[in-house]
Amino acid sequence: MRRIASFLAVAIPMLAVARADLVVERWGQYEYVQHRGTLKVAGGKLTFDLSALPDGAKVSRARFVPMTGTGYEITAKVGGVDVALKLAPPYDLWFDATDAVKANPKQLALTIRKGGKFDAKRCYLEIAYEGKLKNKPQQVTEVKVQYHPGQCLFTWREIWDIADGNAEITWGEMVKKVRGCNPMVGVIPTDDGREIRYRIYRHTKPITAANIGEAEMVQEVMPGSLYIDERVARGKKGEHGPTFLIKGKELGRVTLDSKTLAPGTGFRAHTVTRAGKAWYAVVTGINGVENTEDLSPANVVGPVDQKAATPMPVFCAAKTATDRRSKAEIRQEWYNWWLVNPLSAFPRRYDVVVSYCPKAMSKPAALSIQRSAWNYPPAPPRRLAAWPHIILTHTMDNPIAFRMGCNTSHNNLKSPEQATWANWPMRRQEILIDWLAKKFQIDRNRVSVSMGAWGMAEIERPDLYAVISGYGQPETTKGFQCWNRSCGVWGHPRTYTGRPDSENPFVRGDFSAYVLKNVKKETPFFNMYPIRSAHLTEMGWPALPRFWRAMMDSRHPFVYNWRAKRRPSIRRDQSVPAFGNCSIDGNPGNGDLRIGEIFDTAINSWLSWDGKTIVDAADRWEMTVILDDGAPLPKCTVDLTPRKCRQFKPSPGTQFKWTCRAAKGGVLGSGTVTADKWGLVTIRQLPLVKGDQRVVIEKQ
Repeated sequence: MRRIASFLAVAIPMLAVARADLVVERWGQYEYVQHRGTLKVAGGKLTFDLSALPDGAKVSRARFVPMTGTGYEITAKVGGVDVALKLAPPYDLWFDATDAVKANPKQLALTIRKGGKFDAKRCYLEIAYEGKLKNKPQQVTEVKVQYHPGQCLFTWREIWDIADGNAEITWGEMVKKVRGCNPMVGVIPTDDGREIRYRIYRHTKPITAANIGEAEMVQEVMPGSLYIDERVARGKKGEHGPTFLIKGKELGRVTLDSKTLAPGTGFRAHTVTRAGKAWYAVVTGINGVENTEDLSPANVVGPVDQKAATPMPVFCAAKTATDRRSKAEIRQEWYNWWLVNPLSAFPRRYDVVVSYCPKAMSKPAALSIQRSAWNYPPAPPRRLAAWPHIILTHTMDNPIAFRMGCNTSHNNLKSPEQATWANWPMRRQEILIDWLAKKFQIDRNRVSVSMGAWGMAEIERPDLYAVISGYGQPETTKGFQCWNRSCGVWGHPRTYTGRPDSENPFVRGDFSAYVLKNVKKETPFFNMYPIRSAHLTEMGWPALPRFWRAMMDSRHPFVYNWRAKRRPSIRRDQSVPAFGNCSIDGNPGNGDLRIGEIFDTAINSWLSWDGKTIVDAADRWEMTVILDDGAPLPKCTVDLTPRKCRQFKPSPGTQFKWTCRAAKGGVLGSGTVTADKWGLVTIRQLPLVKGDQRVVIEKQ
């Protein structure tokens, strides 16, 4: 019996030693590391002395984190071969050095082959390995997960509240505690004295101290993650500065299901990449050292039965207003939308606002997408009324990128040359239209966009939009303001040399070239309007006359400075006229600001049509065309081309005859016309008089 007891006395300590802890430590010259002075830099080579790593220690993860510079290309020897370290998605803030450390457990040499502004004192190598955990930090508590299709929304109680419990903390107080903020991570704490981070792990099994080394670290979160401000609140004295801190502005916080998260709450949205059941753990890390030992229901959740899906907006809160005239209730629904690539250039939160009047809303209802504000925040309608349509507004990109999307080089370690570009805002907008169509009865034939000064990419999607309105910026390389901003958010045009046109924002942003290249392809009706605060001198006035000329030459439908009082309800599934070269048009000039009627130029301005009496048949097209009574002359001539036809689609070379008959009078004109190589039928210099006239085009 004593022999058995003696054996157990020896075996139990041995079993205790057999389970190693997951230890996370750092090497380098950085302030917050455990192994200081272990990095030597010579030229472009970094050598880490890893002799403190226990012999034979199993390495679970290694990260090389340069906190300055961009555009790095870094290699390490693995099996005698130079292997490039890869950035870890979706944040692209560190390089995966796991294989490199496993292959070089005593001394790791990294070669920086490309990149700029590297600072040896602002980088570190972090290794997670099996060993003996010392000085474990205080653990997070109250970890919860809310599963939303395609996403897990995590909350927890932080070990340090950056706001010290102040629910109304303002920027005047917060700037003392942060060194900035950006749209990807929010506020960035100063890390004075210690660096606190929270790590989220995922595993296919319940996470314990024994198996956390097998789990995948999917997120790293800073304190203050519940604050949603993307920039320090600053105002300007005058239009161009100087700037000043708006001290009294209260910081916004994440709101879920109408409940705003309390100060001291950590938050992160994680987009699911793999379907199946998963367990998650949130642990504290101080100066890189994680508490991987204290794992319990307080900080481990699961199983979460998750599916990989496109995340949808998450309801945040509802606001109501009352229409002054009808006293009907107007409802505004606010949503948070957390996205990663391929719907955003980098991980970030977007606002989505839906406004409607339940009592007045038609069924199905038209959808109006309003993007009139040029800045980052969502722009809910400045004036609400009991309209029969639904209004959608949503956040654009930060930095501002003409509502065409910035590239993937912002807020991370990528350079413009390493980045990719896509029109993320349009991708998101298309998803939001489908999302709303499932929530409400949306008339997909009456979707319109009010786009303000920047953003015209909807012109490529006549299958989605009936009409687009705005003053637009058809070429982002004209005007020093547009040029500087373009290069700032996309990189110089030479960055895209050799890339497909579809991946080049400078090509995709030239809409004059687009319509000339795509004569046959339809476009939504474009209602362009002037506005004197458009900064056209700085943004590039020459682009507008070029675009109007291109629209007329390609015979796409548009109007600039529409003054006609009688206007049709424009539908996506209905033909529209493309007018051009009207004899009572104004003179837009050639792009020189000293020539032409600049802001108030009238192009197709006095022309309209009756959308209820259109005939669109295989061999016949009819429309009542209107010259407004307010036109400066009693008659005019104009080119007219039927566009967006459903049935009237002539083959090139087909002969047609046309007539134009005034509602009050006889035939104003007639003739023959031949469909051109694109199958377009254009009546040149069609005579019109004030009032209505019926235009008929029929096959001979």
